[in-house]
Amino acid sequence: MKKKENLKREKTILLIFLGIFLFLVVPILGVVAFYPKFHIQEFQNKVQVNANDSFQPMSGKVCYGNLFSCKEVEYETKGEVDTQKIGEYEITYIYQHQGKELSKTQIVQVVDLEGPSLEIIEGEYYYCPNGNVPNYEVTSYDNLDKDVSSLVKKEGKDGKIIFSVVDSSGNETKKEVDAIEKDEEAPSLTLNGEETIYLKVNETYQEQGATATDNCDGDLTSQIVISGEVNTSTPGEYQVQYSITDQKGNQTSKTRKVFVYANNNYGTPNGKSIYLTFDDGPGPYTSKLLDILKKYQVPATFFVTDQGLTKGYDSIILRAYQEGHTIGLHSSSHSYGIYTNETTYFNDLYAIQEKVKRITGETSQIIRFPGGSSNTVSKSYDGGSKIMSQLTKAVEAKGFRYFDWNVSSGDAGETTSTSKVVTNVIQGLNGSTSMVLQHDIKSFSVDAVEAIIQYGLSHGYTFRKITMDTPTVHHHVNN
Repeated sequence: MKKKENLKREKTILLIFLGIFLFLVVPILGVVAFYPKFHIQEFQNKVQVNANDSFQPMSGKVCYGNLFSCKEVEYETKGEVDTQKIGEYEITYIYQHQGKELSKTQIVQVVDLEGPSLEIIEGEYYYCPNGNVPNYEVTSYDNLDKDVSSLVKKEGKDGKIIFSVVDSSGNETKKEVDAIEKDEEAPSLTLNGEETIYLKVNETYQEQGATATDNCDGDLTSQIVISGEVNTSTPGEYQVQYSITDQKGNQTSKTRKVFVYANNNYGTPNGKSIYLTFDDGPGPYTSKLLDILKKYQVPATFFVTDQGLTKGYDSIILRAYQEGHTIGLHSSSHSYGIYTNETTYFNDLYAIQEKVKRITGETSQIIRFPGGSSNTVSKSYDGGSKIMSQLTKAVEAKGFRYFDWNVSSGDAGETTSTSKVVTNVIQGLNGSTSMVLQHDIKSFSVDAVEAIIQYGLSHGYTFRKITMDTPTVHHHVNN
């Protein structure tokens, strides 16, 4: 009986709550369901965009209406995103409909998600036994850091070379190529200072050393072996040897030459003499030449002219004479028209002889024919009279002595290189009487004189000037 009463009471309470729900809640739900408002269907509060990519707003979907009918709403945005700069940016989305407005804020993260490119040229590759890799051409470009080729790392192992590069955001790109392990390249060896050094007797030789690098072993400078001695108390040629060997036995060697020379010794027999002779001057470089000759106490011979480019240098002729050099006669005009006949030639010769006498007070009788006694250009002027055969005899009959040369510097047209002039002269020295032809109107030839003197003094030569007693050096007469 009591159980039935309790069941009846629970049923009554349930009916009461149901009535309240139907009376209060259902109407409210109905109002809510049909009441228009903004509905957020999709929206990302935080998004990411890759650096340098273009940013497109990513709002999702927002509509306006009720549960049964909701129209998607257009929006406007406020805020900017700089995709070229990593960081966080805020974008505000503003939705408007029939005077009503909804704002939503979104965090945009600009991040670098892309690794650098890595371009490797196809070819045969090798790496060193210690894993070092030669400097192969590899290019790498990053969307944010731009050119990162210098950051590419290389490692050789297990028959491969692994190329890798990491950008500033930590993105890494790797590529590998098949390769062979080997080391067949010798180290590079570079001498510090000059490869050829000239020292006066008793000057101190200071070792300048060298540097060495190897494609596999890197800097090997500390392992260079230096051998050879330089005795600066004795004139002569000395050699200092430099040698470097890498871990695989590849070797490189170089030699430095050191020439020790003494002052010019006029007492040395004529058997090993150098006569420096200079044609066509004086000129703008003769003064410098005289300074060099004075420095080494070396005499020379100047076959002077009075042509246009040499005018105005009378004081240089006087200086050369006063400093003990021979002033020889070349030509007043240096025109090959002087070879028309004997009269024309001697008129020109006497003109330059008179000028030299006026400047120095001495009547010079030492001459050199323009073009040398072997010249054939005279054939174009002498009408077939074989003028050079006549003149070589005529000048000696009148008390003159003519001198050709047996060592050519090549400065008359063969070269304009100072080092080549030096080489030509040194290679032309004959160990006896070496009559050297140069031109003091050529700056590059004047610049070669000091090295020629240093070489000659360190190899036992005596430098002399031409005198009337000097052994003659004559060419074969060709006209």
